[in-house]
Amino acid sequence: DLHRLGCRRKKDFKRKGRKGEDDPVESLDDLDFHRLFGAGTFGRVWIVSPFGKRVAYALKIQSKRELLDQRQAGGAQRERSVMVKLDHPFVCNLLNTFQDEACIYMLLQFVQGGELLNLIQGGDAYGGLPESAAKFFAAGILEGLTHMHQRQIVYRDLKPENVLLDKDGYAVIVDFGFSKIVSDKTYTFCGTPLYLAPEIILSRGHDRGVDYWALGCLVYEMLFGTTPFYVRGIDQKGLFKRIVRGKWNIPKDHNKVNRSAIEFIWGMLQRRPAERLGCLAGGYRDIKNHTWLQEVNFGKLIKKQIQAPWVPDVDDPLDTSNFESLDDAEDEDFLKNKKPLTAKEQLVFQDF
Repeated sequence: DLHRLGCRRKKDFKRKGRKGEDDPVESLDDLDFHRLFGAGTFGRVWIVSPFGKRVAYALKIQSKRELLDQRQAGGAQRERSVMVKLDHPFVCNLLNTFQDEACIYMLLQFVQGGELLNLIQGGDAYGGLPESAAKFFAAGILEGLTHMHQRQIVYRDLKPENVLLDKDGYAVIVDFGFSKIVSDKTYTFCGTPLYLAPEIILSRGHDRGVDYWALGCLVYEMLFGTTPFYVRGIDQKGLFKRIVRGKWNIPKDHNKVNRSAIEFIWGMLQRRPAERLGCLAGGYRDIKNHTWLQEVNFGKLIKKQIQAPWVPDVDDPLDTSNFESLDDAEDEDFLKNKKPLTAKEQLVFQDF
């Protein structure tokens, strides 16, 4: 319960759900805490459910003190401001937010099927997925990115660890810590090195084109089991040089993919953003209409009327068997010995 987490109970939790939407949970006091699901520097994620109901949510709990001390409070606010704009089957949805004196809380959709990375690494002898499966996941991810881009949101951290599979086997994009509302260009250096676009590395300003670059990297990884710019023993400086030069190759020892898949990746991995697939006049429609994706029925996809290539084995809403098990004891010291916030410091979170 919240006492065990070290959080202070109070009846007047401040919450901000979507306007016009029936909140699934009105107060943290309505929640039953089941098990620790994730642990990081700033907080924890618990699987929770409303008392008496067999429905599960993920509750992300972040320490206000830790966020302030590590100068990450602004990032938490940006993450919330991004997520309240999103409502899509292939994007992890924010259902409500709360706060008390010590923590901020985000009540999220629980996506049960595990990481796409696990599926890629569990593929055939050389890694990777069948081309039909890679195409299915790429199409779903594209729909999720398009939903963000239409709301001027650049995601900036697409990688297989940040794509989870729902109970039906569909891709769901999660973790919006690097996402940002961008009307023109932004210059922040952020993301995961293996998936960074050249314009981020070169600090030339970037926009949604970096997400298309990362999608190209991810499609390559789904097909071949490794990222396009990685070579054994490479350091970060060498990696960035390969990315900026656009130096990548198709592995020589397998010919399982169609030429259209290679052309799709090539279009996404154009070094110059203005020449990149998705960044031309046709925008995301150029990607949808590419030969490689032409056979995908996006109308049926968005309605989840296509059989997924892999459906996770989950038969209970609280099943977390597709994720690494964490000991609940890891959470016991989460908020111990934290200096209380001053009234001025609390104001930083007044809009959460």
